[in-house]
Amino acid sequence: MRLASLTFACLAAAAVTVGACDGPTAPERKLQAARLKWEHTRPAAYTYTVALYCFCPQEGSGPVIVSVRDGVVESRTYVNSGAAVAPTYADYFPTIDGLFEVIEDARRQGAYAINVTYDPARGFPVVISIDYERATADDELTYRATNFQPR
Repeated sequence: MRLASLTFACLAAAAVTVGACDGPTAPERKLQAARLKWEHTRPAAYTYTVALYCFCPQEGSGPVIVSVRDGVVESRTYVNSGAAVAPTYADYFPTIDGLFEVIEDARRQGAYAINVTYDPARGFPVVISIDYERATADDELTYRATNFQPR
């Protein structure tokens, strides 16, 4: 009888331990920590360059200099030509907060693979690679954020 009680106690403890693992995964914890760091270090105004690598229109790839003030995009300009980004393609080049939303959207959609590298000082995503479906070609995308400058 004593052995049965001990076995039950060990199994109960194991169940509690496994249940405790239902919290955020390591990528979710990294995302939360990075977003918190960004929220604490975000300047009122900044510029950065963003490029999107995907199976999408050439106009939708960039690289583009995005200028932001108080969370609102002031301008989006192609690096190579200096031309303004057409409104049709504006969503391809979000604010830094918009890059975090790209990650969240991929998580909500159940993307097959999401790999993110964050800036160690400010927490914003510098590389986001998403593969939405394992067996589907041309559904992958990668964002690269460079040249971040507070203004």
